[in-house]
Amino acid sequence: MAGWPVAPAQAAVRNAEDLMIVDCLLPGQIRKLGRQATYLSARRPVRTTQADCEIRGGEYVSYDRANYQTALKVWLEGAMAGSPEAQNNVGEIYAKGLGTAPDYGMAFQWFKKAAEQGYGRAKINLGFLYEQGLGVAQDQAAALNLYREASGIEDELLYASVVQVEIRAKDEAITGLQAQVAEGEAESAALREQVRKLQQELAQRRSALQQTQTELARTQQRLADARASRDDELTALLENQLLAQQEQINDQRTQLASLERQAGGGAMLASAPRLEILDPVFVATRGRNTAVYRGGPGTRKIVGRVTAPQLVREITINGKPAPISANGAFSAEVEVPAGGAQVQVAAVDTGGVRAQLDFTLLPQAGAGSAPMPAAPATAGTLPRGVKLGKFHAVVVGNNSYRDPAYASLQSAVNDANAVAAMLRSRYGYETTVVHNATRLEILTALNQMRETLKPEDNLLIYYAGHGEIGADGQGYWVPTDGVQGNPKSWVSNAVVSDILNTVAARHVLVVADSCYSGTMTRASVPTFATGAMPPDKWNAWVKAMADGRSRTALTSGGVMPVPDTGSGKHSFFARAFLNVLQDNDRLLEGQRLFQEVATSLALGAMDAPLAQMPEYAPIRYAGHESGEFFFLPKGGAAATGP
Repeated sequence: MAGWPVAPAQAAVRNAEDLMIVDCLLPGQIRKLGRQATYLSARRPVRTTQADCEIRGGEYVSYDRANYQTALKVWLEGAMAGSPEAQNNVGEIYAKGLGTAPDYGMAFQWFKKAAEQGYGRAKINLGFLYEQGLGVAQDQAAALNLYREASGIEDELLYASVVQVEIRAKDEAITGLQAQVAEGEAESAALREQVRKLQQELAQRRSALQQTQTELARTQQRLADARASRDDELTALLENQLLAQQEQINDQRTQLASLERQAGGGAMLASAPRLEILDPVFVATRGRNTAVYRGGPGTRKIVGRVTAPQLVREITINGKPAPISANGAFSAEVEVPAGGAQVQVAAVDTGGVRAQLDFTLLPQAGAGSAPMPAAPATAGTLPRGVKLGKFHAVVVGNNSYRDPAYASLQSAVNDANAVAAMLRSRYGYETTVVHNATRLEILTALNQMRETLKPEDNLLIYYAGHGEIGADGQGYWVPTDGVQGNPKSWVSNAVVSDILNTVAARHVLVVADSCYSGTMTRASVPTFATGAMPPDKWNAWVKAMADGRSRTALTSGGVMPVPDTGSGKHSFFARAFLNVLQDNDRLLEGQRLFQEVATSLALGAMDAPLAQMPEYAPIRYAGHESGEFFFLPKGGAAATGP
């Protein structure tokens, strides 16, 4: 229609690099002031794709080739002028260390300037620096306060998604124990030094393995060329060379796996085991530790896990032994009367040292001994006036890989299909499913969401496939055309974060079921006792979280490998995720999703070969401010409240 703005031209995408997010400095616009004066406006910094920046005539530096000086050129002028967004972006440039080592001291200064202006993203970034002690003295209280300020909610804060108790002696100063303590400290120092040497050797072996893999890729290319030219003599020579290189890689992997086991075992010995309570969750009180659960009096299951289970001799709950699985999970049932039950969880290590956690377990708010409802009348319902918008999902499942160095997976495609079907049928999502996706296909699917979603929309990204970790600790998704030892052929967490930072959707959740997926999230997130909130606070909390911009990730594990196939046709994590979504009949927030998945995974993966510890936290540098991701099943949780 005449007078309507013309849609911007779409740049042709030639390769995956065209879809990378870059810091782009757009040219100024020629503007008129009255009839006489014509002037050129200031250049405008934006984050957009490399292809889009090119077609708009902008100046950019791709992150893959950038150094911090050239990236700063885009944002520094605005930062100096006092723009909190630009100040935060400058802080992220220093924190990322583009082309050089991160400068956390400079990052701290710029994040602080933006946070002082009330910029939520800067508060999250500043809180992370305090939490990790990067560029500033470590201060957990300051970090927690910044996270709380960014969320805009201060009531009903939980201690954490899990309660952890380190197993150590309480009274080390008792006569006769000083010598044992000193001896233990010396042994611990020796173990730490052993771990350091093992980790140094690991880095050298990983570098050698990457070099051999690069040589293998070159040989494969030369062999393909020789076969194409029908040079039989060269083909035979290269085939023998290829076999020798593959044998060398297998030997290197065997040695590397042995070193990793030694380093992992040394690390566990160098630190005391930790006892974690996964379910129920704890609420903040000024007295005794208290856990509140939805439901009335009766039998309640306590679920937990312990790190380094081989160092733990026994775990008891109220004096009764709780069996410990190979991966450290344990559970036991406790009888809870209407007035609550006192629970004591104790662990004893192989050296006889005991740790104990005492808490009160309460049914949800109610009086007397009459049966209680499963939840308050409004808990889990959508308050009136809150609109969650449309829900979209990009679901990727990779089973088959071109590089023979990556073993074929058994469950990733099944997991992707089941998750997409669940989201579509039960929760009304519009889903895009990509099977055995290349790097370009993954980036194209994400970029399509970047170009089409609106601020009121919600986006869930599910990835199931191989994962890698680089020499710099960066995590990666491995597309089907990825080459082992070549990070440029993978999809880095940094690239995913950059894309999500430019997606208009208010709420984004990444669910990653791959090895080393925990590298995407390295900060804590404050959690809230939503199950125990009275109606007025529940409504206020949901409204605040629905209005906030969130970028969070639920990962199947931390910085460690995770198993492929669990029970049936799905991985352990996917089965737990699907079970929680299937059983849910109310408004489900991301924090509670994580808690229930962690509990389900601990119980469902009792016999898993590897311990899995899922994580839930904001995605670094993806633009998280506050807010929460919600799941609302069709026909469930009618709107209530004012």
